[in-house]
Amino acid sequence: MRDSRVWPRTTAVAFALTAMAGLFLSPGIPAFAHNVVEERIPAPDSIVTQSPVNISIATDGTFLDLGGEGRGFAIVVRDINGLHFGDGCLDLREGRMTASVELGQAGVYEVAYQFVSADGHSLSESYEFTFAPEGEYSIAPGYQNPPECGVEPLSTTDVAETTNTPAEPQGSDPVSAAEASHNGWVIGAGIATTIAALALLAMIRQSSHRANRQ
Repeated sequence: MRDSRVWPRTTAVAFALTAMAGLFLSPGIPAFAHNVVEERIPAPDSIVTQSPVNISIATDGTFLDLGGEGRGFAIVVRDINGLHFGDGCLDLREGRMTASVELGQAGVYEVAYQFVSADGHSLSESYEFTFAPEGEYSIAPGYQNPPECGVEPLSTTDVAETTNTPAEPQGSDPVSAAEASHNGWVIGAGIATTIAALALLAMIRQSSHRANRQ
């Protein structure tokens, strides 16, 4: 079994969680204990024979779901090649979060999960299980990046095509060189005329002041 840390997806989420934790731990406000993981399905180092696999992480307390949008919560499944599987969606019920994930090739998979405890602290862990399908099954596509719920992910083929597609040449300036030269001459002439007019106005004012003094 192998545990590792999974960083929060955004700095804003991390800041919000830290602030919330400080709020709960302030003097005069009762502190809550960290949620403790009581059950992980499939179990670490177990063998899974069916796809999709139902993943469930259960704790001994309720979650702190800021805004009710599941921010700070995640279940990520990837194979030994680093490809991610599933649709990124999960369900939160009290102190349990679940997700249904279709798997790809047989082999070892890693489950990484993150949740926010009732006291505002986040917990991230990971573990492995082995997929050994029995009989025929449909191989699900894997993705380079963790899928986001409600967003169509790019398959490995799409990513390769996007990477190999040459950049389109930039369109040429519709203004010809002659037009640009003409426009530049007109602008320059306008600026020169303005400067001359201002200089003439200054001279007139200076002459007027001298005449008044005399």
